[in-house]
Amino acid sequence: MLDISGIRVRLKELCSKKTLQNLLILILIAAITVIACSTFLDSSAQNRNSIEASDIQFNKDLNLKVSYEEQIEAKLKNTLEQISGVGEVSVMITLKAGKEIVPASNVVETESETKERDSDGGTRTVLQQSADRRVVVNGGSAASDQPLIVKEIMPEVNGVIVVARGAENPEVEARLTEAVQTVLGIPAFRVKVYPR
Repeated sequence: MLDISGIRVRLKELCSKKTLQNLLILILIAAITVIACSTFLDSSAQNRNSIEASDIQFNKDLNLKVSYEEQIEAKLKNTLEQISGVGEVSVMITLKAGKEIVPASNVVETESETKERDSDGGTRTVLQQSADRRVVVNGGSAASDQPLIVKEIMPEVNGVIVVARGAENPEVEARLTEAVQTVLGIPAFRVKVYPR
């Protein structure tokens, strides 16, 4: 049946100091492993989120550039079609680069001057300058901090192609070229007009 003396011996073995120490060490190692794994998984999720946020910002900038080009093209097309002797018009505009964003920044400049004299009577002046520049961010949680924007500089027009009915007439071609130059503020060599 039940051997009570055998159970007592087993309990004493389990409760011995060495077994208890091994058990505590094993529990401690398991706890450290769980903490390390949760920290690693949390940081990789944050990295994924920050990468996704930068991808979204890149796509927004790309869409802004495309929409900016499209807006200029549509306005220019409508304006050029109003010129006397001009029929249907197609416009293509290329931009030099994307939009430039200028963030606000705090600048702390320090300057110190030290004059030293040596035992021979000579003097030496040491001028030390330093500047610390930090971008100003809008408040909020650390994950959503966005820089405070001072100004946004829209991209510069690189070139324009106009294809229009009536452009075979040199006078109409000249008016189209002059209109594009005036509207976009670019020189004539960046504007090409072709008949349709």
